[in-house]
Amino acid sequence: MSIKHRLRTLFLCLPLLLGALSGMAMRPEEIEELMHSMNQQKIVVTIDNESENGDEPLPKLPDADL
Repeated sequence: MSIKHRLRTLFLCLPLLLGALSGMAMRPEEIEELMHSMNQQKIVVTIDNESENGDEPLPKLPDADL
């Protein structure tokens, strides 16, 4: 598990812990929704670069003498 994932989990659960210790009421539906949103997979779309400098230049067309 990455450190980023652990920190995100800590920052999510810490307010829940503080709320529970202070006696703040939270409905079970809210907790379930929060835990469900935390477990959703994130989809990342990446496009591979074909060259480091960006796109290849377009080929020059030969001059047509009319």
